[in-house]
Amino acid sequence: MKPQSLLRNNFNFPASSGLPDEPENEIDLKYYHDGPFGFKPTQHWCFLGEIVDSIGLVRVLLRINDKDGEAITIGLYTDDRGQALAPQIKIGHTVAVLYGEQHGFQDMSAGIRVEVASNIKIIPCSLEQLLKASDDVATLRKGKPRRCGYCGKDENVSGNTHLRLCSRCRHTSYCGEDCQKVDCKALVGVQWFTAKNWRTFHDWFSI
Repeated sequence: MKPQSLLRNNFNFPASSGLPDEPENEIDLKYYHDGPFGFKPTQHWCFLGEIVDSIGLVRVLLRINDKDGEAITIGLYTDDRGQALAPQIKIGHTVAVLYGEQHGFQDMSAGIRVEVASNIKIIPCSLEQLLKASDDVATLRKGKPRRCGYCGKDENVSGNTHLRLCSRCRHTSYCGEDCQKVDCKALVGVQWFTAKNWRTFHDWFSI
């Protein structure tokens, strides 16, 4: 059996329907516990979705498809209303939001309200590519991989198909520069997630 890919874990990386409600509405005891100084998270979590549109004049509003294909809105209620993030926004790229909670907007749409700038990040690859990279990391074995990390082409020395370990991510090998350029951005994005302990909460992450 293959090990579970980190980003496929629907507790720490839930789709929009699995996010906890905002605390003023209801305390989700899956994500919080009652401590001596009030409610505190039990584990870390992060929402992942793919950008399908960017709207809003006063502040940045993103239309997102989540892991289940459901469409939601992410509203940037940071001090600068999302303007620092705006140059990075591109349709087809992935957005990651730490500690996202279900929020109902005035236009009756559902989504996530982001108030802390260090809780949101744009990853320059599609959600599908990011999840695939997470799968690749989970199944990576010691030694030189026998297939290209992007196209899956088998290494064949006699047929002049040589795989080279990526010097940037140091996680996988590629048959050529074109495959590396497409896939490596996703693997570099996954590295931030795999370096964290998502199951034990000591202090808030920033992204």
